[in-house]
Amino acid sequence: MFLKKLIMVNWGNLPNGEFEFGPINLFSGGNGSGKTTAADVIQTIMTAAHENLFQYNPGQDETTQKGRVGKKVRTLASYVLGCDDGSYSRLNPTDGYMAATYHPTEGEVGESFTALIGVRAWLEVAGNNRLPRQEELVFYILTQQQNRALSLADLQPDNSVLTLDNLNNTLITLFGKSAVEKYDTKRAYLRRLYGVLRGKKDAVTDVEAMGAAKSFSRFMAYKPVQSINRFVADEILEKKDLGEAVRSISSQLKTIHGMEKDASKIQESVDVLEGAYANSQSYLENWRDHQLKKYTLAKHNYLIRQKDYVTAKDKEKQIKLQQEELEQNILINGQRVEQLHQQRISLEAQRMGIAALQEKDELESKRNKESQNLAQKAQTLLLESQSLDQNINATRQIIKILQSPKMQADLPQVSELKTLAEAKKFVSGGSDSSLDIHQLMGKDLLNDIQGLEKQLDEVSKIQSLNNSWVEQWNERNSSGKSLRVQIDNYLDRLENSYHAIAKERQQKESVVAKLEQKQIVYPDYVTKAIVAIQNVCPKADPRVLCDHVEVTDEKWQAAIEGYL
Repeated sequence: MFLKKLIMVNWGNLPNGEFEFGPINLFSGGNGSGKTTAADVIQTIMTAAHENLFQYNPGQDETTQKGRVGKKVRTLASYVLGCDDGSYSRLNPTDGYMAATYHPTEGEVGESFTALIGVRAWLEVAGNNRLPRQEELVFYILTQQQNRALSLADLQPDNSVLTLDNLNNTLITLFGKSAVEKYDTKRAYLRRLYGVLRGKKDAVTDVEAMGAAKSFSRFMAYKPVQSINRFVADEILEKKDLGEAVRSISSQLKTIHGMEKDASKIQESVDVLEGAYANSQSYLENWRDHQLKKYTLAKHNYLIRQKDYVTAKDKEKQIKLQQEELEQNILINGQRVEQLHQQRISLEAQRMGIAALQEKDELESKRNKESQNLAQKAQTLLLESQSLDQNINATRQIIKILQSPKMQADLPQVSELKTLAEAKKFVSGGSDSSLDIHQLMGKDLLNDIQGLEKQLDEVSKIQSLNNSWVEQWNERNSSGKSLRVQIDNYLDRLENSYHAIAKERQQKESVVAKLEQKQIVYPDYVTKAIVAIQNVCPKADPRVLCDHVEVTDEKWQAAIEGYL
């Protein structure tokens, strides 16, 4: 930034005016012409007239503020009241203004702005003593000065000086509220002044502002120049301790060396983690394939059982339909029997007078009793036949299970040849039999004794095969378990395995769904711990540490998780 324009209103005995500056500017004039007074305007703006930063320069040939007898010490209030060796050109309370407009140099980042200071002073008279007093002091930073900057006419409208009471509203009207920054303290003004001088949107620290203002004050202070070399050495160049610089460089080199070692260790850790990641990926793929195979096998067995179940259900429906049809036929036959019974009663009444017929009736009555007894036993035989058919069908299923490769691999002692031979023999004997219980019940058994004996022989043979197979089925081995118990236990294990795999599949599907929705998946014990903490402390907000870390590079995902 460079000073572009300076405005003075009621400052010393200089006329009110504004001055444009170029790259290089020279104040020249005789003693008492106002060179120091003009320079003090710039110094006041740059230091805010802070007591601990500077003192106003001595005038003419003075070397200190009190260097000449009768010379009054210069103050901000005395400048506003126009003091000159004890005489004041402004006796009434007076408002004075100092303003400096700064522009950025070529290539510099920043915007034009104006620094403005307003002072109100009055003269205290006590006998022959007159003392200038400062009543009010305000500071402004006016930004956005590219198109229109503050001018003398703005502070002196209609040839009358603008009062401090109307200053704030006038500035807002001219430049807008957003461009007017008012400060009531010197330190706040200096922090913002040196911040905007550096092109910043905010203020610098208090230490930076005070240091910059003090450096400017020392530069502006009156100092006799002995030689150009001494001036450059004291005012332009800065003293530096090369030893401190060497120590700083040595410390930096040590730090760099340590960082190189740390980087090497980190690279080794990264290599180890990458190897671990590759191994874990391979393990996960193998485990996934293994679980998929187990699931496929379990699903296959499940589909087979489901098919068998559907087939049995269909058969059950057919049997129910047949049963309903038989019940309907029984009802019709019952009605017919009742009609025949009435007819028989009528005929018997006609026959009662014939002795041969009476004897025949007695024999038929005995025959009917025997037939009823035989029918009752035939019902029991029918139930046994149904049970036999069920045993044959069940044995076929058992043979199918025993011949499956997985059964032979898991239970070789169960799938031995002896067991299969007994089962096949029983099924073959039951299937090849010509015994038909329904046909047998429909025959006249009393007139076909030879056919009945043949049927009884077949029944005896089938019963023998059935008993042999049942004995083999329930025979206990050396461990005290029968074939039936072993197969039941095996099927229970398969069913438990299927349920476990199904549950695991549901868990994996849940994990996959969460990952697809970019949600974090925790182990079960972590989730249970979070829920337990929330139940005990409802107002708590438990989280996992990794939730606060965002990994922007996927290559570091495993490394950071391992570190955590």
